[in-house]
Amino acid sequence: MKKILRFLPVVALLAGVFGVASTKSDSIRADAVVTSADIRIAVVRPDWWRDAYQVLRLAPTTADLTNNVVANITYVEIESYTADTYYVAGGGFTEYTTDGVVFYDIPLATITGKYFDLARLSTTDPTTATVWNKTEAELFNTTMLNKIWRIWGNGNGVFRPEGMDAESRKVSNGVINSLLYGYMTCSDSANNGYGAFKSLDTNFNLTGRTFSETDTVLDFINQSDYSLGRGAGVTVLTSNKIAMMQTMYNLSFSPARITTVDFKKNTKLVFLISLIGMSALAGFYFLKSKKQ
Repeated sequence: MKKILRFLPVVALLAGVFGVASTKSDSIRADAVVTSADIRIAVVRPDWWRDAYQVLRLAPTTADLTNNVVANITYVEIESYTADTYYVAGGGFTEYTTDGVVFYDIPLATITGKYFDLARLSTTDPTTATVWNKTEAELFNTTMLNKIWRIWGNGNGVFRPEGMDAESRKVSNGVINSLLYGYMTCSDSANNGYGAFKSLDTNFNLTGRTFSETDTVLDFINQSDYSLGRGAGVTVLTSNKIAMMQTMYNLSFSPARITTVDFKKNTKLVFLISLIGMSALAGFYFLKSKKQ
């Protein structure tokens, strides 16, 4: 037992040395990196806009959209619709009458570098349809994401509220459920992953809401579930998905790392550690001899 006690200070010294030499923080593990995925665009329309074939149109130039050059235009249909308590007749938004929120899903690569507008067509066949209304053509950029796209009352343009005073913070939980369908906790993307959490929280007040057990949404744990049309996904509570996105977002600023010390370049540190160890060892023997 005495022999063991003699070596305790040395063990402590060695433990201290190796503790300084290698320190590992909590790691972030993501099961997927999305390389080809959809983005989700939420659009609010005037109520009169709904009585037509509605599309998101993409083209290489504004002239293609202005002149309705069908051969050069890509047409994206509405993916889904969600009723709302704010953007609805008699709801909180009163500037003009609106009708819930519609969502367009589109691969980011498809819209990047393209001009786009939102249009009402007379029929579902673009080759013969008349363009009844369209918003002003814009060149897409990713700063337009993570926001509501509200078509003006006259249908000629789009407003994207943002910030702590954004009107979009007042949408119902149902809209949030549908919106987050287009985001993943397994990706750090600022366009459709947990990297978008901060802007989503600011523009939609994610963390200031109370969700119930009926508020659910799909989440995606790997690329194969998502890259081919969103795949199966896993149904989770919306509150849990938001909490996971927030956690992953916060952890992303403290990535896993191993810190090492080069003792050849840190002679002062080595000397200090050695001095502490020798002092501890000397103190141990002093106390031991005093007891004897």
